[in-house]
Amino acid sequence: MKTRQINTLALAIALSLSACGGGGGGGAGFGGIGLPPAASPAPAPTPAAAPAQDDPTVAVTTEGKVAGNAGNGLVSFLGIPYAQPPVGALRWAPPQPPAARAATLQAKAFGNACPQAPGAVSSPIAEDCLYLNVWKPAGTKAGDRLPVIFYIHGGAFTLGSGEMGPSPLASRGVVVVGINYRLGALGYLANKALRAANKDGSLGNFAVMDQLAALGWVQRNIAAFGGDAGNVTLWGTSAGATQSFSLLQSPRAKGLFQRAVMQSGGAAEYSNPSMDTSLAVGDTAVQNLGCGGASDVVACLRALPVSALLAQGGLKWRPTVDAQVITQVPARAFATGNFNQVPVMIGGVYDEGTLFVDTKLSAAYYPLYLRGLAPAGYDTTAIEAAYPIGNYAVPAQGIARAMGDAMYACGNSARRDALAAWVPVYGWEMTDPQLSFPSNPAAFYYGTAHGMDSYYLTGTVDSLPTYPYFDPGSAAPDAATTAQRKALSAQMVAYLLNFAKNGDPNGDGRSVATRWPRSMGPSDRVLMEFTYTAVRTSSNAFEHTHKCDTLWGPDVFPPMY
Repeated sequence: MKTRQINTLALAIALSLSACGGGGGGGAGFGGIGLPPAASPAPAPTPAAAPAQDDPTVAVTTEGKVAGNAGNGLVSFLGIPYAQPPVGALRWAPPQPPAARAATLQAKAFGNACPQAPGAVSSPIAEDCLYLNVWKPAGTKAGDRLPVIFYIHGGAFTLGSGEMGPSPLASRGVVVVGINYRLGALGYLANKALRAANKDGSLGNFAVMDQLAALGWVQRNIAAFGGDAGNVTLWGTSAGATQSFSLLQSPRAKGLFQRAVMQSGGAAEYSNPSMDTSLAVGDTAVQNLGCGGASDVVACLRALPVSALLAQGGLKWRPTVDAQVITQVPARAFATGNFNQVPVMIGGVYDEGTLFVDTKLSAAYYPLYLRGLAPAGYDTTAIEAAYPIGNYAVPAQGIARAMGDAMYACGNSARRDALAAWVPVYGWEMTDPQLSFPSNPAAFYYGTAHGMDSYYLTGTVDSLPTYPYFDPGSAAPDAATTAQRKALSAQMVAYLLNFAKNGDPNGDGRSVATRWPRSMGPSDRVLMEFTYTAVRTSSNAFEHTHKCDTLWGPDVFPPMY
């Protein structure tokens, strides 16, 4: 179970290369958002009652009983519907409450994953896909009130599923929830005819409405699994992180979570497009699909085969600032305090950009790729001077460094700066030194690549060699290195679990060797450097390393709209 789920996370991250989404200050972004009142499927939370037979593998939800599987120190409940199937008249409609069930649901296999290119998930793929999974510690009973981790997967808004949830943590005293949400065109298509048909004012934000519907399901039902609906930690990775930033802003998410972890998101000002930008993308798709001139555009779109929708994968699908679900660009909202004020952890890895480049890039195209990281009309002279091609073994390494700085690192830094004025902020960067700093590199290397810290944060570093971009040659996996990686992972897990329990990664201080200080904003950008041989803290070193103040910060790049 552990290895399978971590492997699928790694594969989804790898496949996101084709979609090439990002999350930070350089242009492309992983985005996300919230839900209008009329569309919310969640009534006031009513915790489900405990099963009469007190069987830890059975839970009674507001829709009926569910039966799970016990093993490996936890109990899993897989494939639970949190909304009606989004098909037919519910395609491109706000999620609706799931139907009640008389019979016990055998929640013992993952539900369908949402439509996407094959290969990223092991589950069947179908449009009927609004399912979630719950993992709890063995022996946990209804009413135990354990902390809840609610996980939003990554995959460039086009890949992945809830089977990627960090289930290994459920054996460590928390309840874990992993969800599916609509992807690609089905999740983000912005169209005026659909907006009018749905009568809720939202535009193109079906995926984030799904996320809010799942959070509403947690409020109603998680007590039946031993979780505390008043202690929910939102955790998003990559595209899921940017959507978590957006949920942090959305008024419709207020009270649905009490803290948030954003892993490799960035959430630049451009991560959530305006209505006009999203409508332009949607209009292109509608024309491509042959529905632009239809007498009933909505009926035409809802009659299309899923295969036709997947063929629109070349378009940039993102959640929209629509004044209903997302009321303001999150990056701007954080500067004014207009967001759901909860403690946050924000971080990523040292080599964020290496998964998103053509490793065979020729030197002739090097300056063009660098210029592509900047807004149109921006003077790129300083960018080209900051990443001289002669500094790198191959051109792709330089582009990867610039892309990681622009799209992830400095977006994360800017979000930490803004949020620190209002809430506790804890920043991190993870580096595996043997991967990130090979001696005398002569070829491209991936280093501590995007998503690799998931292995450390879930205590599954034994599975690290299954990561598609792990280079055992440069890693020299001797016994000493393996022991160091495990020790680092143990510390990272302890911080994460402390944060999920009470909003402070230090807890009572007894389970951590190094105190993790709060980031205080531009005056003292304290960061936890997760590395070996020793975990350490730094202040402002991250911004210097990644050129945030000189090239990629919000005071350098002009707003895009």
